[in-house]
Amino acid sequence: VGVAFGQQPPRDILVGARLTPGFNMGVNSSENRTDWLKTEGDHLKMSYPSGQSWGAVFITVGTPKQPPRPFRDLSAYNMLTIEMKGGVGGEQLEIGIKTNTQPDDGSETKVPVRLTSDWKPYQFRLDRFDGADLDKLYVVAEFVFSGSDAATVFARNISYSNVPK
Repeated sequence: VGVAFGQQPPRDILVGARLTPGFNMGVNSSENRTDWLKTEGDHLKMSYPSGQSWGAVFITVGTPKQPPRPFRDLSAYNMLTIEMKGGVGGEQLEIGIKTNTQPDDGSETKVPVRLTSDWKPYQFRLDRFDGADLDKLYVVAEFVFSGSDAATVFARNISYSNVPK
């Protein structure tokens, strides 16, 4: 398949359950639980534990660290695509991205999504993430859970691409 002039080929972040070079992953929750992310075959399994007020799984440029943070210029793209499904269907979470200077306080713009029990690609227009500077992205995808109820979410195949407006 040819790429039109000025079109960037998609930038894969996660292929199946494998991160592409240069990216890393972290997990945490309000009670500092870090044991709820697993790789199962070709996908990730996030088993958000009950009794938390929030939890997040985040994919970063390089190893997760305190500022100053590395970043990747992804301003050539306008869409983030993530294949996801819920353990039972109806699971709700938020998807976010973050610039290398944004604080770790949950104030970044996140887009809510409700999952079905079937694998499906979910697309997020990058211009929906107010405050995220696309030429200095540090968190290229994050899965944010809230509330005290446990939830299981599966994800695979994360990429940035250009979709005609």
